[in-house]
Amino acid sequence: MSVQRESQSNRGRLIRLSISAAANGLSRNRLATIAATTTMTLMLMVLASVLVIRAGLDAALSYADSKVEVIAYLKNSVTESEARSIQVQIEGIDGVKGATFVSADDALAAFKVRLKERGEPDLTGNLGVNPLPASYEIALDNPADTGRVADGLTAIPDAASISRVIDGRALAESLVAITGALRIVGLIIVIGFSLAVLAVVVNAIRLAILARSDEIAIMRIVGASATWVRLPFILEGLAIGAAGALITLFIFGILSASIGAVMLNLFRVLPVQTSAILAGQVSLSVIAAGLGLGALGALLSLRGRLN
Repeated sequence: MSVQRESQSNRGRLIRLSISAAANGLSRNRLATIAATTTMTLMLMVLASVLVIRAGLDAALSYADSKVEVIAYLKNSVTESEARSIQVQIEGIDGVKGATFVSADDALAAFKVRLKERGEPDLTGNLGVNPLPASYEIALDNPADTGRVADGLTAIPDAASISRVIDGRALAESLVAITGALRIVGLIIVIGFSLAVLAVVVNAIRLAILARSDEIAIMRIVGASATWVRLPFILEGLAIGAAGALITLFIFGILSASIGAVMLNLFRVLPVQTSAILAGQVSLSVIAAGLGLGALGALLSLRGRLN
């Protein structure tokens, strides 16, 4: 029992000594430590930005899917009774959830509201007549049915009363393509920064090894195992990663309100809750990436040097 307590006491003392040695190593090589921490912070800032932008893209894509609909514009000559008959025919198309009639006056009023929201001048009063036609806004059971429903409108008995059909296929396809491209670009940037961080961390730890070569030799002479010799340097890498992660999260915490406003302007959807993202996916990803890169950089720098 006493042997076990003594072993635990020695292990605790070695851990404290390793932490102290790691702190001294970071302090001795301040320039390399600052460079590694700065590079780590920049990489983690890029990673956090990519995660936030991806969340916005996913929200925009989901929002666009929910708003994908088909709009059928009617000819000006269509009467009220003909419009009701067309609605019945539209709602009979497979995949149609419902059809909402928008009169020409309602369309003009909605257009004026959009102009006011954008801060643009309303010049519709100078036209003398309402240039907007009546239409049906057709909600779908499944956004994937957009093309089939749009084609179905050409086959209804009163198809000649429809002047134009607009569907959201182009918008949805464009958004998917843009989202995929931005994800690939973001991944390439993150990988590039990660390699740069590894290079800087490896060099910082190697400088620490060279500066403490005499101490390492003494530790080996008195019988210290390779694990305990390596531990201070691994702790240095973890400290650099943790420092970069904390700085990144601190900056994003300060900028969370501004990030939410930018997200709204970029994606035109409900503001992404940046506080929830920061507490969840972004925080965990940034901390894991920082600690992982710090430890990996230390292990790479130690490889074949302390055997």
